[in-house]
Amino acid sequence: MQQQGMHATWPLPADELRPALELAGALAKADMTVLLLHDEIAGVVVPAAAQGLTDAQAALLGHHRPGEDAFGLALTQRRRIIVRDVPRREKHLAEMARSVGFRTLEIVPLIGLNDEIVGEIVMMYRHARCSSRKMFKLIEDCARLVVMTVQQARRAVEAERAREAAEQVGRAKIQFLARMSHELRTPLQSIAGYIDLLRVGGRDSLTPEQARMLARVHDSEEILVHVIDDLITFSRLEAGHVMYHIAPVAADEVIRIAHSVVAPLALGHGIRLEADACNGIFVAADGDKLKQILVNLAANAVKFTKGGVVRITCVAQPDSVCFDVADNGPGIASDKLRQIFEPYVQLNGPLLDRYGGTGLGLAISREFAAGMCGELTVRSEVGKGSVFSLTLPRADIREATQVRTLSHDDPAVA
Repeated sequence: MQQQGMHATWPLPADELRPALELAGALAKADMTVLLLHDEIAGVVVPAAAQGLTDAQAALLGHHRPGEDAFGLALTQRRRIIVRDVPRREKHLAEMARSVGFRTLEIVPLIGLNDEIVGEIVMMYRHARCSSRKMFKLIEDCARLVVMTVQQARRAVEAERAREAAEQVGRAKIQFLARMSHELRTPLQSIAGYIDLLRVGGRDSLTPEQARMLARVHDSEEILVHVIDDLITFSRLEAGHVMYHIAPVAADEVIRIAHSVVAPLALGHGIRLEADACNGIFVAADGDKLKQILVNLAANAVKFTKGGVVRITCVAQPDSVCFDVADNGPGIASDKLRQIFEPYVQLNGPLLDRYGGTGLGLAISREFAAGMCGELTVRSEVGKGSVFSLTLPRADIREATQVRTLSHDDPAVA
């Protein structure tokens, strides 16, 4: 009777172990073969699979620690151990040897590439013989195959556990940030409301200095709201909980909206904000996320440009549309270009320190671009300015009524 079972703490696919175990037994001409695997938690090797034995019979081998008996000696000395006349020499296996019907054990240790214990292959013979020296070379090859299979399975299990742990952390982070957002937004909304009342109702009674301080409080409140939104958005991106509603979007409309949103900021900074007309051009995108990217890029350009020009343009290709946000600001050193897209990273400098923030805006924008099957890149020259380019698939206007929804789990989202 042939069965194969698995130790509860070592979830390996039975089909991946069986061929190597059967081959080792056939090469050695063994009557029965058992695979023992190392339980790292308990520090012992235990039966995990059997050939020619039932699970119950294989379990009679028990568990073994390095150095304790013949099984432990094979592990400690990293060499094959042969035990003849088992009923007489291994008293704890005498009853099993008589009931199952074997007299000789051949124990081959399974050692990993980093000299770690993986387990053992135990071959049982009804007579006082074992594998030949010639066949043992092939058995060693089988042992290496088992080691590779076991370690690959372990890596797969560990990767799955890590994925599950990361998902739990991501869910917990989103829940925490959602609660934090609620707790912060409520007082911030109250602050914003009182500020508006003071600015509108007390316009005549406020001195210029008071009005200026009130405007600063209002700006600070808006920055806090933006920081909270960035943290929540990036946490959802990390957890894969952001959905993309892809549909044809008019390029001129998103540019117009981005221009209108950023225009007050540009005016306050003394920046001339220009935008091209892109009539008749459509992109396949999530309209809200495309607007968010362009607003973020244009706002960054305005903040970090002093008394210059920021321009939003688009160029259509047969299969794609490229949106450029260009400025004539201080520019970015070539060795820093990759860093600006990393989350929580901001380049050092008095101008950047002045505006603060989370350092998530460009990371979010690049993730949004990738989620819409596009790309966000930058080219820059110190002292001359920067150009951020967002490339997205071009859409046919005839598809304007067709909408498809993508998430990070969709194969189409790279």
